[in-house]
Order: sequence, then C-alpha cells, then structure tokens
Amino acid sequence: MSTDFSQKNAPDFQSWQPATLAKFAQDAYAKMQEQQDEIMHLRQDLKTAINAYRDLLRHVDTVRFSRV
Repeated sequence: MSTDFSQKNAPDFQSWQPATLAKFAQDAYAKMQEQQDEIMHLRQDLKTAINAYRDLLRHVDTVRFSRV
C-alpha cells in the first residue's frame, strides 16, 4: 500500500475556506486517533502472540527432554 505524497497531488489548503479546513482537520484528527488505537491493539496482540509462541516452545522442549 503505497501513497504518493508529492506536492503535485497535495490539496491546495491555502484556497480552502476556514470552516472547510477546520472540518478537514477535525476529521483527520479523529482518523489518526482511531489508527493510533488500532496500532496499540495490534502491538498488544503481537506481544500476546510472541509470548504464546515462547510458552509453546518451552512446553515442546520440556516434553522432548522429559522423554530422554
């Protein structure tokens, strides 16, 4: 997922009406907050998955060495 943020594709914010610009800023801020929340949850999910994997590896090693 690549996004081109070059100047030729950027909106001309200077020409926007203040109310339109304020609405855009509020919407953008709300979207960034939602994305930040999602990132936080994904990081926690990743930590949980890594810990579960480590526990599984420890369990496999325990079972393998108990049979020797």
